[in-house]
Amino acid sequence: MIELSPYHQIELAPAWEALRDNPPDRDQVIRTISRKMLNDQPLIQGDLVYAGRDTKAEFPLAEKYPVHFRKTYYPGAFHKPPQQEFDHHLQISQILDVPAPIGATQKVFRSCLIPGIPLNKLCPFGVEPLEHNISLAEEQNTTSLMGLWHLLETLDQQISKLHAAGLAHGDLFFHNVIVPSSPIGVFLIDFELAVEKNRVSEEIWQKACQSDLEELQRNAVYLQCGLGKQTSPLAEKSLNRLDTLFAKASPRFQKAVDRHSFL
Repeated sequence: MIELSPYHQIELAPAWEALRDNPPDRDQVIRTISRKMLNDQPLIQGDLVYAGRDTKAEFPLAEKYPVHFRKTYYPGAFHKPPQQEFDHHLQISQILDVPAPIGATQKVFRSCLIPGIPLNKLCPFGVEPLEHNISLAEEQNTTSLMGLWHLLETLDQQISKLHAAGLAHGDLFFHNVIVPSSPIGVFLIDFELAVEKNRVSEEIWQKACQSDLEELQRNAVYLQCGLGKQTSPLAEKSLNRLDTLFAKASPRFQKAVDRHSFL
C-alpha cells in the first residue's frame, strides 16, 4: 500500500511498487485523467504520476506522496498562475479536511489524489428539461435519496465553513466534489478560481458565494421531491430560493413542482 493523502491509501501494481526502491529520475505517468485540447494541441492535462527524484527534491510532500495528481498547462492555455491555486488550496486545507497541496511551478500544479467518484456521477439530477429531475427524484428508492441527502448536507456544511472563513470555491460544481468509498466523505478539489473576500468587492463576494451554492441547492430541491420536506439549514435555504434557483423554468416545471405542496 502507498499513501495518497493523510486519509487515503492505494495498492499499486507490482511494476509500480518497484519504483519505491528505485525511483525514476523524472515523473512517470501512471494514467492520464483529463485532457483539454485545441486543434489537436494540448492545453491542460491532468495525470496521475509517480514522482521522480527531481520532483521529490523540489517538493518534500512528493516524497511522502509519490503517487499524486499533476496538472500541466501548455502554451495557449489561459489560466491563473499555479502558485495562486497552490496558495488558495493551502488556505482551504487549513479550514477543511482537504489534503494540503504538494507544489507548484510556473506551468505545473501538484496535489494529493483523492480516490473516489465525482458527485455528479452519483447524483442522477441535472438533466433537461428541469421537470424531468422531479420525476427522477420521485422514482428513486428512499435509501439512495437518503444517502445523497447526507452527502449534500455534509457539502453544505463545508461550504458554509469555507465562506465563514472568507473564501469561496469559485467553481463549485459537482464534478469538483469527490466522494471516496473509504472513508466515506466529501472532498472539494480544484481551487484555481477560488475567491478571497478581502480581495474583492462585496458584490463580487456575494455572487461568488451564491454561485457556490447553486447546484447544491437545486439538487436539494429535487431530493425533497422524493424524500419529502427535510428539516435542516440546507432544506430551508434551498426552498427559500426557489424563485431564484429556477427563474428560467418552464410552466411544465411549475406544474411538476405543484404536486409537492411543501414547495
